[in-house]
Amino acid sequence: MESTLKRRLQECAAQYNTTEFIKGDPCQFPHRFKRKQDIEISGFLASWISYGRREQIISKCEIAHRLIGHEPYEFIQNAPASFIEIKQLAEQGGTRNTFYRFYTYEDLYQLLCRLYKIYDKYESMEDAVIAADESNIVRKVSLLFEGIKGIPSNNGNSAHKRIAMFLRWMVRQDHIVDLGIWEKAASPKDLIIPLDTHVLKSSMKLGLTTRKDASWKTAREITEALSEVFPDDPCLGDFALFGMGINDSYRIK
Repeated sequence: MESTLKRRLQECAAQYNTTEFIKGDPCQFPHRFKRKQDIEISGFLASWISYGRREQIISKCEIAHRLIGHEPYEFIQNAPASFIEIKQLAEQGGTRNTFYRFYTYEDLYQLLCRLYKIYDKYESMEDAVIAADESNIVRKVSLLFEGIKGIPSNNGNSAHKRIAMFLRWMVRQDHIVDLGIWEKAASPKDLIIPLDTHVLKSSMKLGLTTRKDASWKTAREITEALSEVFPDDPCLGDFALFGMGINDSYRIK
């Protein structure tokens, strides 16, 4: 990789990996909490919802967090009594059953039930992930939530974008935007870039990948390229690719 491109990636990552980034991003929700389990639950729920425009995602995350209250861990632990309102919404059917995009309230209910099972068995989601029978950290989380709508199967070639984003929040250790509360399940160098169409477009322009599909293989290829710039923390490059996607002055001609 050319030194000019490396320098610009480093500059753009520094520009966007700041606390100012938080207020316009779904990561603002887990930042509202201090307890590990609350952060995990809030973060996973926010990442699960993260389809579409950021304004719509944040609006729907606000609704979801009003449903689970100010202490997500207690809400999960107190099931099934705490799930009554969401269960009623799930049973109503019709158009009111829609929660967000292709998710229904039944899908939300099933996700919360899965979280209940996880915390009923493990002290934290990190502990559950460590115990999962997969070698890759992204696929470990996917296995833990297998069968939940919106969670890709490990048998396909999905980039697992939302899971990769959740793991960036949990694992990266600079404690600026990402919270870095997981220290046992993985290290930052184990992460995979959260790949969507915008990141793919920026990566192709910069020559980080020759692939044109937002797939697992493409995410791995881009992550490997970013490892040349950020050897122990390739997902720091996620901030650079975000910035380059919206800032013409950082586009490499």
